[in-house]
Amino acid sequence: MAENQDPLPVREEDLEDGNELDSEDLLAEMAEGVPEHLSDVAAEEMEDEELLLDDSLSPLEKIFLYVKSDLVFHRVFIAKELPSLIRDVEISEAVEYVLPLMNSLGTDPEDHVREAFAPEVDKIIWFYYSHCPLRENTSDNVQGDNGSINSRPMTPQRPQTPQRPHTPQRPQTPQRPQTPIQQQLQQLPAQPQTPTSHLPYLSPAAFTPLLHALLLDQNTSIAAAAQAAVQSLVERILEEPDVNPKEKELLERETLEGVVLGIGKLDQEKAKREDLEWDADGDDTSVGAVAGGEEEAELGRMTMMTLISSLAPIVGPEKCARLFVPELDKMSDEPVFYVRKEAALAVGSLAGILPLDIITSKLLPIYDHFSTDAIWHVRRSCCLVLATICSRLPEEMKAERAVKGIELFAGDVSRSVRSAAGEIIGELIATFHPNGKVPESLVQHFLSLGPVRESTIGITNVTGSAYNNTGIGQRDPERPVICAYNFPAVVLTLGESRWDDLKETYFSLTRDMQIKVRRSLACSLHEIAKVIGPSKTDRDLLSVFRSYLDDMDEVKSGLMEHLADFIECLPLNTRNDYLPSLNDVWDGVNHQWRLRDEIAKQLPALCRLFNSQNVINHILPLTIRAIKDDVASVRETAVSSFPTLFQVVRNDESCYNDMIKRVCEFASDNKFRGRVVFVQICNALVSTDYPKEEFARHFLNDLEKLASDRVINVRIALARLVGELCRMEQYYQDSSSRPSQINNMLRRLADDTDVDVRGFVFLYLTPEERSKFISSTIQAMAESAENGLEPISEENDLDNGGSITQETHDSTPIMTNVNNEEKHDTEKSKESRDMENGRENDDPLDAIMGEIPIAFIRSNVIEVDNNNRSSSSLMVSSSPP
Repeated sequence: MAENQDPLPVREEDLEDGNELDSEDLLAEMAEGVPEHLSDVAAEEMEDEELLLDDSLSPLEKIFLYVKSDLVFHRVFIAKELPSLIRDVEISEAVEYVLPLMNSLGTDPEDHVREAFAPEVDKIIWFYYSHCPLRENTSDNVQGDNGSINSRPMTPQRPQTPQRPHTPQRPQTPQRPQTPIQQQLQQLPAQPQTPTSHLPYLSPAAFTPLLHALLLDQNTSIAAAAQAAVQSLVERILEEPDVNPKEKELLERETLEGVVLGIGKLDQEKAKREDLEWDADGDDTSVGAVAGGEEEAELGRMTMMTLISSLAPIVGPEKCARLFVPELDKMSDEPVFYVRKEAALAVGSLAGILPLDIITSKLLPIYDHFSTDAIWHVRRSCCLVLATICSRLPEEMKAERAVKGIELFAGDVSRSVRSAAGEIIGELIATFHPNGKVPESLVQHFLSLGPVRESTIGITNVTGSAYNNTGIGQRDPERPVICAYNFPAVVLTLGESRWDDLKETYFSLTRDMQIKVRRSLACSLHEIAKVIGPSKTDRDLLSVFRSYLDDMDEVKSGLMEHLADFIECLPLNTRNDYLPSLNDVWDGVNHQWRLRDEIAKQLPALCRLFNSQNVINHILPLTIRAIKDDVASVRETAVSSFPTLFQVVRNDESCYNDMIKRVCEFASDNKFRGRVVFVQICNALVSTDYPKEEFARHFLNDLEKLASDRVINVRIALARLVGELCRMEQYYQDSSSRPSQINNMLRRLADDTDVDVRGFVFLYLTPEERSKFISSTIQAMAESAENGLEPISEENDLDNGGSITQETHDSTPIMTNVNNEEKHDTEKSKESRDMENGRENDDPLDAIMGEIPIAFIRSNVIEVDNNNRSSSSLMVSSSPP
């Protein structure tokens, strides 16, 4: 290693023994096996957890030891953490020592290790690409006398680490049979020593064998993660602005041609890298090796087609036409059906981005060939991409190919292919939007998916194929689901003029026995209403809406999510007539708080649909019901709707004053929840920049009264609001402009007996008030200690966010004469606890204790050095004996 590089950290044990170990010796030992100073550590002295928490290990040591560990969870850990650990390793050492270990993780016999490694491999590869200069793989790059770097740093696995002498022999994990790709990883040529006077060169092909091994993994989740990694890598190469243009070209060529297309050519000797030498002693001529190679080559071609499908939108039309289309053309003669199946899907992906001339001259002939394939899997793939292909064609050609395709697939001998034709019919019809000139045979095919009617059995379509003979009219429980799901797209495409042709099938679906059919229609009811207009919505859909209000909860929830959207589609007179029924809607979901919460979410949108008087007479009472709900989530949702309520009625003075009066009634509610709601409504108004003058005129007086409320929850909510008002510049950040009500609330809340109440306002007190507050807090702590309460320590209550127990000097509870509900809720409510626990830097307890550095408290004398409080000199101690 270079002399100017910093040595790796040295352990104290090494120094005590007078045996200092420099980084060169350590790395030499790592190359041979376990470092000498670690090999003597007995297994019982190095626990599994201790190794994970051992801070004395350098990143390089940690990577090496964990990769070579016999414990699976060590290898899983390092597979996940390698992208972050490798950043702390010198790049020359990362190339020479860490890079070969990646092969070990990529071919680990444990699935868990490879599953953890595959999603991270693109981050690791990009680290190398972004830190090492790239050099093309040529014979001139081989190391010579001048110390140049071999272009391929991928090295074989070093000799296996010998078994630690003190480690009990573990049962060996059964080895998976290695594929030729995995054998190739272990047969790569040795890495020559890398000069460290400059950055090591890296070949763009360095990681191709590793990526191929992961892409061909028999575990589908690992292969899928590797495909995602390749996609992420390609995106980064193409979009990263800081990449050198020449290096970007090298990476782009190697990733697309070497990784993506190369994995489909594993059986071709000419596709092997010129600098990759197979082990001459390897027994690759055995029957098993040949069979495994053939199977891997087939899997490689299938993977190539899958990658082409996913990468087509990323790489663009020019590269797709130049690189991918020729490979796709070769698939017409592919003997393996699952390769052809993926190739058919790739046709659809490429059709989505290629120009029309290439689609018609290249892709359509391939598609027609696959459409009549002998294997139904291939034909089904063709059916699934039919809509994508048609969306790129001109109208005349689109209509012809769509009708021809549906006739072919709907009459297929395979039930799976016929079902696929039903699945794509809605998307296929939607490709004719917005002109709406849909071939009638497609419309009839779609309607045949609905519940079978006797009048339609045996009907022959315009092309002459009978639906009942092709299986379209057969009773399949999934067909109504597909029909219901696609109905909005079909109605949107055909338009209002064709609604009368569709509504009979639609009404049949609304009465279907399957809940998922009715729920799908309930979720899309507002979308159909937008298309067919107010009059037809009133005539045909309002009855469906009312019937679904009495349906199962799953169906009701579909309506509640778009309640305001549907009501907006009704005629104005019907909308106003229906408004009083909203209370009945609430009563209908009284048993299910989630549905009530959905209605509460719709209140702001409902407000905008009606005039001020209707809002006061109908929306406001419903909102008040919501804020009195037993469930906190419903109350919080209802509170958030008040800014919109005020905004809607602002221009109507009578309604506006009525709204303020109804809100202020909660300030004197005999139940503490109502008083908390009043504070929360004020907080919601403040968060939406409610006018400062109006806020002071309408709400400050009532808020001031709550500063002495006997329930802690109310005072905590108020303290939070007052703190927010004093923080915001548009309100009372300037202490000189604060009205008397704000100052009075600050003083009262600062003197509160509860530490959390005081904490919210502590930062906004004057220096004199803050000093007084600190003294009172210390006195309260002393009294608590004298009464025999558990002492407060930094290790316990303060770090854990605990608060001081509220008891008076004679241990009498502070809260008295409270009704039963308030007694039950004396402790902080869940909302208050969540509010406290969710604070980070704004934790009032932290703010207070930052001014009071407490060491410990004893029930004797507290001595305070007020002259040097800022230097943490507050001492708490016992009195002298």
